[in-house]
Amino acid sequence: MTRLSVVIPAYNAADGLRTCLRSLESQVLSPEDSYDVIVVDDGSTDDTGAVVEDPGWRFPVHYLHLPRTEQSGRSRARNTGIRAATGDVIVMVDADEIVPPGFLAQHARPHRRRDDLVVVGPRHHLAGRRLGPDDLTSLFNGDHDALVAKRDSRDALLAVLSHNFNNLATGWHHMFSCNASVRREHLLHVGGFDEDFTGWGLEDSELGYRLHRRGIAFAYVPDAVIYHQHRQAIDARMHAEWRRNLTRFVAKHPEPDVAAQWVIEPSVDPAADQLSWVECALRLEFAVRAVRGRLPWVRYRLIEVDHGDRDAAVAFVEQHAADTDLLIIDHLADPELRALVQTVATRRELLYFPCPDSTELARILATWPLEQAAERGV
Repeated sequence: MTRLSVVIPAYNAADGLRTCLRSLESQVLSPEDSYDVIVVDDGSTDDTGAVVEDPGWRFPVHYLHLPRTEQSGRSRARNTGIRAATGDVIVMVDADEIVPPGFLAQHARPHRRRDDLVVVGPRHHLAGRRLGPDDLTSLFNGDHDALVAKRDSRDALLAVLSHNFNNLATGWHHMFSCNASVRREHLLHVGGFDEDFTGWGLEDSELGYRLHRRGIAFAYVPDAVIYHQHRQAIDARMHAEWRRNLTRFVAKHPEPDVAAQWVIEPSVDPAADQLSWVECALRLEFAVRAVRGRLPWVRYRLIEVDHGDRDAAVAFVEQHAADTDLLIIDHLADPELRALVQTVATRRELLYFPCPDSTELARILATWPLEQAAERGV
């Protein structure tokens, strides 16, 4: 049984929050799982409270109101919700997001496999007008991908580095609290969000770093998707807040891998000749690997998984991942194999690519050196 508490910080978010809560009504969970929702109102002056306190919601919802002060912000609001939660797993969602019916089930499943895990999912940005509660049926029954203006950039990063999020040296940096879950006990153990991080940016990455230092693993579940109601453009104010928070981050954790995050700045500086976020994230990943002494290339044992050999591949990964560098080509895109790859305990390299086409497969095999070209199976 998994009990989930969805924690939503809100500030003058009545319209978006109503749609968010309506989307949470449609969740399809296993019979043994349950969820409740905690909305932390960070001093709103609109109808945010009235939306939450509507008696018609078809799930337990709790409303917490905080007075607006200089310390107000997402970190304080989320910590308030985390402390008040009764669920075993905290699921973090923002008030202007929409979740599909399987969202919570996708978050719950990996936590049953491993109890020291951060689960993150993609956040896609919707295009066009803001959707209301009455638009949800058409969104999820139709071609919702056609409504996406921008897909989560982490998808592109993983396509290069492999879809095993836990193999990244910088997975902690990519823990975005707009769509993440972790057991409450771990959040409390590391002290939750640092409330001195105010404004925009990096309070979630800093929490991710402390969870990483605690030994928590990271998994990216592409089916745990969430939709953001608008695409946010970074402006000069947000960039200044990001710089201030990174300065605090580096002072708090004077480690080279933390300081390496400055290479991300060209992608968040609106006045710069911007490199793409993916280009900057790749530079960060390889810088941290170098700092931590991870050799850029090893020789991998290649496993190609197709119909008839999925069970053998699972057994091989379970038995050998701890002592063998593996490159897994999963022609089935099997969700259980993807989950296993991201949750198996290993300090070796473990790369995973689901359903590459012939061009992509050729690129992968040319990029990652193999033990023997002929050794392609289990």
